[in-house]
Amino acid sequence: MAVNLTQGAIETTCSDNFSSEELQPVLQIIELKLVQSQQNSAVEKYRLMVSDGSYYQQGMLATMKNELVRSRSLQKGSVVRLTRFICNVVQGRNEMNQSPYVFRVTLS
Repeated sequence: MAVNLTQGAIETTCSDNFSSEELQPVLQIIELKLVQSQQNSAVEKYRLMVSDGSYYQQGMLATMKNELVRSRSLQKGSVVRLTRFICNVVQGRNEMNQSPYVFRVTLS
C-alpha cells in the first residue's frame, strides 16, 4: 500500500512564520531510540527522526505517548500524522540535511 507523505513538511514547519495549527503532516519515523535523561533517570524519553520523503528532522516524543512505543504501535518505519508539535531552535545543530530545530511531538 502506497503512503503519501507530506512533501516539504519539514522545511515548512521550521519556517519562522509557521503555526502548528496550519499543518498536520504525514511523516515516516526513520529512527526511534530510548534516551536517558541526566536529570531524572526514571523518566523514559524517546528521540525520533521523522522524514517527509525529502528531508528529515530529529524530535522528542511526548512522554505521555511512551506507551505507543512499549506496545510497538509506534516503531521504526511507522507512518504518523503529527497533530500537535513545537519546533524549537537548538544551538550548534547544522548537520547536512538537518536544520537547527527539534520537534517535541504529540501523536494522535
